[in-house]
Amino acid sequence: MAREVVLCEQHSYSRGQPSAFTRIAITGQHPVLAASVATALGVGGLDVQITDKPDAVTEELVVTAALGNGNDRDVHWLALSQAREFHRSGGQSLILLQDTGGNFHEGPSQGWRGGMAALTRTAALEWPEMQIRCIDIAVDPADVSGTAQRLLTALATGLPLVGIDLSGRVYALQVGKALSPSANAVATTPTAPSDVWLVSGGARGVTAACIEALAQRSTARFALLGRSVPAEWPENIEKTSDIKVLRRQLALNAVASGERPVPSDIERSARHALAGQEIREALERLKAAGVSARYYPCDIANRQQVHDVVALIHSELGQVTALVHGAGVLADSLIVDKTKAQFDRVFDTKVVGLQNLLIALGDAPLSHAALFSSAAAFYGNTGQSDYAMANEVLNRVAQSLKKRFPKATVKSFNWGPWDSGMVDQTLARYFEERGIGLISLQAGAALFVDEMLAGDRHGVELLVGDAWVDDVANSSAG
Repeated sequence: MAREVVLCEQHSYSRGQPSAFTRIAITGQHPVLAASVATALGVGGLDVQITDKPDAVTEELVVTAALGNGNDRDVHWLALSQAREFHRSGGQSLILLQDTGGNFHEGPSQGWRGGMAALTRTAALEWPEMQIRCIDIAVDPADVSGTAQRLLTALATGLPLVGIDLSGRVYALQVGKALSPSANAVATTPTAPSDVWLVSGGARGVTAACIEALAQRSTARFALLGRSVPAEWPENIEKTSDIKVLRRQLALNAVASGERPVPSDIERSARHALAGQEIREALERLKAAGVSARYYPCDIANRQQVHDVVALIHSELGQVTALVHGAGVLADSLIVDKTKAQFDRVFDTKVVGLQNLLIALGDAPLSHAALFSSAAAFYGNTGQSDYAMANEVLNRVAQSLKKRFPKATVKSFNWGPWDSGMVDQTLARYFEERGIGLISLQAGAALFVDEMLAGDRHGVELLVGDAWVDDVANSSAG
């Protein structure tokens, strides 16, 4: 059910020409590197321009957005926008650069600008007529000319996703062997009564199921964060988990009160009521498991709110010792239709939310950190460029966290589709048609607990669920 995503040094690869095209453009977000690369390619007789708006005859575009200035969210949006405009102009080849150390693990941004591989994978699905690649290039500010030469080496490999570090070693991310199930695993990183687990998105959906399973094998305390302020259940309406039944009852109550039902108001009230009920039931199950748990309403994309809530948690429950980042939203649409508002909403919840949590926690060491990523990051997924990029950033940041807290258990779970949560009936049919099974709440939650309490401390990125495509064909090794 789960496999580790592993870093593999590449020794056997083709060493062809850096480009099969003669008209090439390089965006100017890293002007010094762009100039050096342009010079190096020009030696080979290629026509190379440095521009953010390539002309109609440009065949290949090298995007340096992730190497430039600006906040992490806007850097990813810029890369998507530049890729989209080049596709619209009829471009044939797109190369996206990032610097996560040339090995997908490190780099100056500590992973926060590491979403280009996921954009590559998703764009390749949406634009099959286009050649799209991602190169993780370790930039040496003291030797930009050498960096340019190493970039040309990476280009010449022909690999779709490849990294090259400062020493010139070439890397790719690949799927490792399946992890052995550990039905009666003994906790190698147990929790203690004094431990406090901070959980975003932890009172609802799949994250709540995972935390409830963890509570069965833990004595820790849990602070659950969520955007919803728990609403009281509507008066004179029998409790139900069926939103259709609740909508009808709310409408009937409105009519009985002499009001005209407004569909948007009914929908809002129904969703708020169900969310409040789900939160209360989750807290009750945690209490029944014998652990202490509290719910704190918080928009994790708001840095001040996160700072204030974490301070409150420290005063009420104690110092946070473990983090689970499970919050996430979807705003699916093709790259050609993706809006900045959609992108920001998805990216802010996953990436900005995690940034805010880590900033609020400060330098205190963590014993456990679990980031809920998605298989969409590893495989790409049509309509989910923003979601895939945000989750790929989580994968890169997880590697950085492991380096920061080497003794901690740090896992980034690239979850396949669950039989719950964000997967509605339409999505379930979509995955079924592709032969991709859904992860049951029980199986997924059990795997989460096993990996966090008894998993290999050295493994960080896990791919969970059925393969979406041939893993060998999809791997960075091409």
